[in-house]
Amino acid sequence: MERRGMRAMLVSVIVVLNHISYVGYAQTVTPTLTPAEENALRNSAAPSQDTILWSSSGLINIHFSQVQLNNWAAGGQSNLSLLTKFDQNWNLDRERFGWDSELHLAFGLLHRPEDRVFLKTDDRVEWSTKFGYRTTTSGFMTIMAHFRSQLAPGYIIENGAPNRDLLNSNWLAPGYGVVAAGMDYKHESDSASTVNVFLAPITFKSTWVLDDLLSQAGAFGVMPGEKSRYEIGGYLKLNANWKISNQINYGVRLDFFSNFINNPQNIDIYSDHVIALKANSWLTTTISATFIYDDDITLTKNPEEVDGALVPQLGPGLQFKQVLSVGLSMNI
Repeated sequence: MERRGMRAMLVSVIVVLNHISYVGYAQTVTPTLTPAEENALRNSAAPSQDTILWSSSGLINIHFSQVQLNNWAAGGQSNLSLLTKFDQNWNLDRERFGWDSELHLAFGLLHRPEDRVFLKTDDRVEWSTKFGYRTTTSGFMTIMAHFRSQLAPGYIIENGAPNRDLLNSNWLAPGYGVVAAGMDYKHESDSASTVNVFLAPITFKSTWVLDDLLSQAGAFGVMPGEKSRYEIGGYLKLNANWKISNQINYGVRLDFFSNFINNPQNIDIYSDHVIALKANSWLTTTISATFIYDDDITLTKNPEEVDGALVPQLGPGLQFKQVLSVGLSMNI
């Protein structure tokens, strides 16, 4: 009887030990995944698109004004005007590498129906791109390319109307191209303000005059009969944008170029200032001012009295354009 009880107890112990071993084994077994389950698991761990530091922004402005006069004692002329602008920016930041590019287009016309006259009020094609390698938190070793010209021909104004026989600009007449290498510094603050400074000690600047009449006249600094001019010098470019309030934004751009070989003290200047006042998401008032000084551009300035006669003065001078407009503004 005792032997039978001992045998039953031994069998029970063996069963319990086998059960514990089985449970422990089952807990350590890793289940096998099917190929579909494995792919789903890998895709779920992939980084999302939000982690890519890429941004682009665009803005379209359409501004229109109309004046109709009929038997108006104070005088004046009826007119229609249209100004369109397109600005697009692309930015990419990949840790060590950065790429920035921008495109600016503008065109404006003024029509005086009584005189059957169309006047060009604005015309610009501008493209710039920079590729940089990060050396500090906010500094990049950068190569930049820049292009600027206009779309339609421009004419000298005589008695308030363009003289079609006196051309003073055309497509790629002038056209400007800059290729530069240097350092680019970027600073962004919490108030949505940005300041970018690009300093290039090595710069190649090209001036193109592809219109035959302007080329023969030696316009925009080219030799008479030549269609291009090349310069080597230094270049400084400043882009800044300040968000003064939710409704007011101020942007400024300054370009300086010095020709190391010929008159380096005569610095070419291009300065653009824009103040945008937003009434709502689609209505904006824009005030812009542009200053240009280029020692190689000969201008017909205000006449001066010489020996009792008024004589037009020729030579370099400060060019100025100011535009105040109200119209539609659309972000894209």
